Amino acid sequence: YRSDSEVCRFDRGEVPDPSAELRHVLAACEWLETASGGMFSSRPAGPAGPLDLAGYVKGWAIDQAADQLIAAGIERFALGIGGDWRILGGHQDDRPWRFAILDPADPASPRALVEVVEGALATSGRYERGDHVLVPPGAATGAAAAPTGAAGAASFSVVGQRLAWADAFATVGLLKGTGGIEWVAGFAGYAGAVVLADGAMYAADEFPLAADSAPRGAGAGDFPPQPSFTPSR
Repeated sequence: YRSDSEVCRFDRGEVPDPSAELRHVLAACEWLETASGGMFSSRPAGPAGPLDLAGYVKGWAIDQAADQLIAAGIERFALGIGGDWRILGGHQDDRPWRFAILDPADPASPRALVEVVEGALATSGRYERGDHVLVPPGAATGAAAAPTGAAGAASFSVVGQRLAWADAFATVGLLKGTGGIEWVAGFAGYAGAVVLADGAMYAADEFPLAADSAPRGAGAGDFPPQPSFTPSR
């Protein structure tokens, strides 16, 4: 958002040789756009709109910080910004970290609890900021978004190893609704859960809900494979 940032200067054509970090982020966003049929985009306002890498960079930045903690020998932590988390090691007594997925009818109350010992948890939701996640104009015709309103997705959560991917997948999942569970399941090591505006919840079998947080609605079942992408850090 700063006019003197490398991203803004690159978008204006003022950075002929971008940094390794920016090259990585651009490549990751390009892959995500392809994998999602355009539902993830680094130009969400359209091809002529500004370059916006926030859908990937937020989780990626937390991953970088988590990697620094691990390199420093930290064995237990929960590092989060804005509801997205990187987790390692559980509590001192080896209990997993517990995180709440909020109830869209009452955002002050949990709809479900998620237990994670190691990895990442990201949630994209509509109940605090409204419909701030929209289908980009360039999305493929077949990449249909789920409806909003009572039948639509109020939030979509993803667990996996890297927060950069979990966060981006959650954004796409919010647009796909219940179909996002199948889409996320195609990427090895990642699993999703969706809460609809009416409170119904659906989750992949691999999604680590706490034992006392069984979802209302069916599980996701078996899914066809999707191409995977494991970029360099």
